[in-house]
Amino acid sequence: MYRKIKRGVFIVLLSVAWVGAANSPVQGAEAKKDLFVIRSSAQTVFNEFHAAALKGFFEEEGLAIEFLGLVEGLSKYQMLEQRLLDVVDGHPDQTAKARLAGIRAIAVVPGMVDHPKYPHVRYYAREGGTVKSLDDLIGKKVGIMNYASCYEGYLKTYLNRKGIKGDVEWVVLAAGGQQEQALTQGLIDLTTSHPPFGSVADKAGGNKQIATSWDIFKSPAAGLSVRVFHEDFIKEHPDKVRAFARAMYKARKWIDENMEEAVPLVSEALGLDPAIVNAEWDGRWYAETPGFVKEDIDLWFEISEALGYWDHGDIRPEEIYTNEFAPEEIK
Repeated sequence: MYRKIKRGVFIVLLSVAWVGAANSPVQGAEAKKDLFVIRSSAQTVFNEFHAAALKGFFEEEGLAIEFLGLVEGLSKYQMLEQRLLDVVDGHPDQTAKARLAGIRAIAVVPGMVDHPKYPHVRYYAREGGTVKSLDDLIGKKVGIMNYASCYEGYLKTYLNRKGIKGDVEWVVLAAGGQQEQALTQGLIDLTTSHPPFGSVADKAGGNKQIATSWDIFKSPAAGLSVRVFHEDFIKEHPDKVRAFARAMYKARKWIDENMEEAVPLVSEALGLDPAIVNAEWDGRWYAETPGFVKEDIDLWFEISEALGYWDHGDIRPEEIYTNEFAPEEIK
């Protein structure tokens, strides 16, 4: 069973094979027997999932996190629907697409947000090349990992707002680091670098950051990621979802207040190369509020509808998230 979404995106409710293996040291098998285990796909980059585990915030709430195989993009939502995963992460537009496909996914807590010092996306061009600013993209090759709001979507929004018309060639380079390598080799003109790959572009030499996602939107909403459960899981385990929300809020606050400690702690646990990971480049900023800010979700809908991901009215912003489980603020 499936339902078509615009742009040819399908959610097919069939089994999805695990890709790769979890490299996190925090495994469900090691969890204490009295802890409730919540299953997530493997997290391969710095985030608050690992901080919550390593700092004991999950255990304080009677939880353990189990990182299973690596699943990317909308495939996570397929696994959520099949109840093979309990929680998934993504952006608001992915949750909306999943719900349009019939998957009863609900975002319960925010994660990463955009920040001027720790931007969600960094745009790199070659020094001395023809791309001096984002105004110069018409007729150029831009690297993206896939078609999504935070890849070509942000740039299309920028061009539309500036009234700049013409075609851009979007080059899909799905593996991390491929965009930056292609830029260095002169095969593309611009990257849409997500952490930590902006650091890769910077260290390669000859590349120059010309803009960031913060420059386009000047809003934390541009980087907003969401942590999502299935409606059935929420009905069955509301106390566990509430505990998860508290643990993640503690982790977000701790990261923002202890960035220089947080990044090496999580990076070492994941085996990430310290040469390309540091607080400035991979130190993502996290939502300071316990729950969602309505205007942040609204921005993602504005971007997605303008790009034709779905028509206005197909789904409402309030259908994809809840603040029911938002904990009290930590002072």
